[in-house]
Amino acid sequence: MKKTVLVIGSGGRCHAIVDALHKSPSVGKIYCAQGNPGIAQTAEPVPIKETDIPALRDWALEHNIDLTVVGPEVPLSLGIADEFRKAGLNIFGHTKSATQIESSKSFAKMIMQKANVPTASYRPFDDYNEALDYVSSRPFPTVIKYDGLAAGKGVVIANNLSEAQTALQDMLCNNTFGNDKVIIEDYLTGPEFSLMCFVSGRQVAAMPVAQDHKRAFDNDEGPNTGGMGAYTPLPFITPQDEQFAIEHIIQPVANRMADEGCPLSGVLYGGLMKTDNGIKVIEFNARFGDPETEVVLPLLESDIYPMLFNVATGRQLPSLNWSKKAVLGVVLASKGYPGHYVKGALITGADSFEGIIYHMGTKYEGNQLLTAGGRVMMAVSMADDLKQARDHVYRQLQHIQCSNLFYRNDIGHWALNSKPVVLDGKQMAQQIKDDLRCQVQSLVSQNKRVPALAVILVGNNPASQTYVNGKIKACASTGIQSRLVSLPDSVSEQELLQHISSLNRDDTVDGILVQLPLPKHINTENVINAIAPEKDVDAFHPLNVAQLWNGTPNLVPCTPRGIMYMLHNHNIRIDGKTAVVVGRSNIVGKPVAKLLLDENATVIIAHSHTEDLESITRMADILIVAVGKKHCIGLTHVKPGATVIDVGINRDSDGKLYGDVNFDEVKTIVSYITPVPGGVGPMTIAMLLENTLQCYKQRNHNNQL
Repeated sequence: MKKTVLVIGSGGRCHAIVDALHKSPSVGKIYCAQGNPGIAQTAEPVPIKETDIPALRDWALEHNIDLTVVGPEVPLSLGIADEFRKAGLNIFGHTKSATQIESSKSFAKMIMQKANVPTASYRPFDDYNEALDYVSSRPFPTVIKYDGLAAGKGVVIANNLSEAQTALQDMLCNNTFGNDKVIIEDYLTGPEFSLMCFVSGRQVAAMPVAQDHKRAFDNDEGPNTGGMGAYTPLPFITPQDEQFAIEHIIQPVANRMADEGCPLSGVLYGGLMKTDNGIKVIEFNARFGDPETEVVLPLLESDIYPMLFNVATGRQLPSLNWSKKAVLGVVLASKGYPGHYVKGALITGADSFEGIIYHMGTKYEGNQLLTAGGRVMMAVSMADDLKQARDHVYRQLQHIQCSNLFYRNDIGHWALNSKPVVLDGKQMAQQIKDDLRCQVQSLVSQNKRVPALAVILVGNNPASQTYVNGKIKACASTGIQSRLVSLPDSVSEQELLQHISSLNRDDTVDGILVQLPLPKHINTENVINAIAPEKDVDAFHPLNVAQLWNGTPNLVPCTPRGIMYMLHNHNIRIDGKTAVVVGRSNIVGKPVAKLLLDENATVIIAHSHTEDLESITRMADILIVAVGKKHCIGLTHVKPGATVIDVGINRDSDGKLYGDVNFDEVKTIVSYITPVPGGVGPMTIAMLLENTLQCYKQRNHNNQL
């Protein structure tokens, strides 16, 4: 005999639960309190509020409900499961005491501490002044969490004291979320992900991992929301990561809750982070996540009813089969959300969407579908991989029309199975050299003189010899004449300066560079200062540096110039973005920082030993690393969707080239990245030739005057 089920809730999460139950061969009639227009297509609405527990209990008894499934957290925190079980009703959902794992952050921290589960260090406060004193004594950013329920909005990452003061006033003085305390904890960095598990006492059955997008706008900008979209699978989470999370986080917490006398009997949602020091807990929820449920449950190939019923009744949990396909969903929200928004806007075209539409905040007036909430609906597509799912959902979204809806355009874009855009320095450099060759031919015919570059190589350093050979070869490919001056390691500083002086006076030489590094007995600064500024193709002379910082550069250092060319060539937005430059040298770090500042970026300069480097680099929309330290930048250092430019390149003991950035890790989440080799190096040489030609043009112009 088919079962009768009551689902409690009205959002997209409950729509996904109802949809899964509707597919179940075990289920006949489905009711939903209170439901929404989408849910009403497969479940009969029950006009009782989710918080009216006595009325819901009496209704379930009257209608002989076989199983009640609770979607949102509020009725769980009010004790709906306790009341239903007292009345002899089967209910999927935790008791009031077990729901504290979500409704009380301090309780959750206590459980984690007893279970030896990895999480951020913390302290609880209920006094504003004490909390402010504590925050003032700690480094920023810091995390401030309202201890109770806050509909997913009670977490603030404070980057400075002013932001911390505002958050503490809202939570402890203004009672924005209620009258409760706060948790202040360490700021962790790394990609976040959600792991939901069916839990019955000490039994745990995991669902596929997912990731949601909390910020309101593209590029993770704007205020926190209840979630603007989600997707699964996650290419940066390995099977080993999932196993660790189950064995060392979910299972110990389930065991500890049972030991504390408040066993779980529903969904335990782990909000987790993959940090550089392993996977850690950000938060726990005591129910299905929203919007993660909307992308996870469509993958379920098994009958969901036996799992829900067995969890509710403490029976042995069945095994479940999950599809290996990818699912991606985009939330359509009312303009103004998560702040003030207007309801009642007309929605058309939802019926034309080829995929799944989960209703979140809609209503019907007559036959017209209208907005009735902040998050209005979620458009979901399933495909063989994330790229196909994403492409399909965004194409189909064009069918849905509403003057008062907005959505993010970048859900899942940095986690697609397709590779990020690789900034191919070789390809760009070749294009530049092809153009230079044409310019050189034209200039030589006009001026009857070939541009010339003098390169001074001191000693027999293999890396330096390789770089010099590459520069001479590049000169030949463009028609620029090269003159190699090779000097032994033993050359004195005075002898080297005399060679430079001779080249300064030589009218047939347009540009001069000295290959660095130099032997320790030679003062590099004296050598750079000795090159005539108008022939200084590396642009390291103090006069050229000063002109750069004054905003009137004659010559720009080659590597920074190449980096800016790469950004411009790929139309990567700089204006208004945050750029972090790791490396403070006058050759790369400082000049490229100035060039980025000139294009209205917010720029932070750091070094590889900067305290809490991860929290700084994770802020970067554009991350440039030039420190020469193998793989000092990994997955947890990088903001999803960022542009990463690796300037550092060296060889290990086996002769293999490596960079500052762990390319294989970072490529899984970035939008643009340079390879090693073939990234910035070829661009530096191309810009060296550009500077040589610029010196040639300037000298010819001055001679004509």
